[in-house]
Amino acid sequence: MTDKMTLLERIETLPDPRQEAKCQYKFGEVIFMTICGILCGADDWPSIQLFSETKHDWFKKYLKLEHGIPSDDTFNRVFSLLDPATFREMFTLWVQEMLLETPLSGVIAIDGKTVRGSRKGKSAGIHMVNAWATESGLALGQLKIDAKSNEITAVPELLDTLAIEGCLVTADAMSCQKKIATKIQKKGADYLLAVKKNQRNLHGEIEQQIENYWSSTPQDSPSDVAFSEQSNETHGRGEHRRCWALHDMSCFPVAQSWGAKTVAAIQLERHTSQKGKSFIRYFISSKVLSPEAIIQATRDHWHVENSLHWVLDVAFCEDQSRARAGYAAENLATARQVALNLLKRDTSCKLGIKNKRKGCGWSESYLCHVLGLIIE
Repeated sequence: MTDKMTLLERIETLPDPRQEAKCQYKFGEVIFMTICGILCGADDWPSIQLFSETKHDWFKKYLKLEHGIPSDDTFNRVFSLLDPATFREMFTLWVQEMLLETPLSGVIAIDGKTVRGSRKGKSAGIHMVNAWATESGLALGQLKIDAKSNEITAVPELLDTLAIEGCLVTADAMSCQKKIATKIQKKGADYLLAVKKNQRNLHGEIEQQIENYWSSTPQDSPSDVAFSEQSNETHGRGEHRRCWALHDMSCFPVAQSWGAKTVAAIQLERHTSQKGKSFIRYFISSKVLSPEAIIQATRDHWHVENSLHWVLDVAFCEDQSRARAGYAAENLATARQVALNLLKRDTSCKLGIKNKRKGCGWSESYLCHVLGLIIE
C-alpha cells in the first residue's frame, strides 16, 4: 500500500493556469497559505495576507517562499483562476483518504446553500449543493449550481464524485427525482427522499393511501403498519413525531416504479409557550426502514443545516464573504470545507469551531497539531 499524500502534496498537484514566465509565487504555496489563513480566522484577502506575513518564519519550515509573501491581490487572482473542478476533485480524494480507516456509514445529507455575499448586481450569488456525512461529521463534497441549471441536475453530478456505498442518502423534495433515486442506487447506497407536490402523481398516491388507512383503521386497532412516536423538548420548544411506515408496495404502483420499498408519513407537532404547529410530511425509501429509523434519519438530515451551513455562516462568516472575481467565491467555499474538516477531525479539545480557529491563530503548536495529520 502506498503512503498517503499530505494535503500540501495534493495541493501541489493542482495545475497552474497562469503564464509561468509572469509568475513570482508558487501556485500551491499561495493555496496552502490561504487554507492556513482560513484555519486561523482570516476571512478575506487582506487578512490572509496579514496572517501570512506574521507567520512568515513558520511557513518557511514547509514552503520555499522564494519571493516572500504575496499581496492580497495575488491571493485573489490565484483563487479566481484556479479551476474549481480540479480543486473539488482534490478535496474529494483527500476526504476519501481520510476515511480509509473508518469507511462511511449512516446518513449522507444532500442540501443546497447560497453564498449570499457573492451577489453581484442582479445576480443572486452562487448556490452550492453540499454533501454532509452526519455520522463522521465531515463535509464530503460540494458542487456549484450552474446559472442555467438547478439542484436537479447538480445533485447527480455531485453523487458521481462520492463514495457512498452502504449509506442512506437523504434529500429534500427538490431532489425527489427518478434520475437522482436511480443514481443513488447505482452508487450502492439507498435513498430516503421527501415527497411533495412537485411529484404530483407520487405525492397524490401516497396521500390518498395514507388517508385511506387513517380513515379505515381505528387508532386502538391492531395493524400491520409499523408505527412509532417520539417526543423531545429543547430550548423551550417541544416536538412530537408520529411515523407510519408501510412496506407493502402493492398499493403504491407509482412508488414501486421508483424502486421504493418503504412509504412513510411523519406527523410533526411543534409547540412553544405561545403557539403550536402541526404538519405532515411524506417520504419514500429504497430500503425497508422501521419507523424509528425513519424518524432518526429525518432528524439526522438537518445536521447539514446545523453542523455545516450554520457553522460556515457563523464560524467562517461565509455569507459575508465579498469574493466575486472569477472562480474565487466557489474556490473559497471549498477551502472553507477543507478547514472545517481539519477542525472537525481534531478531538483534543472540546471547543466550537470558532474557538478552534482562534486557537490555531494564537498557538503555532495547536496549528501544527490540527495540520499534523497532514503535513508532518
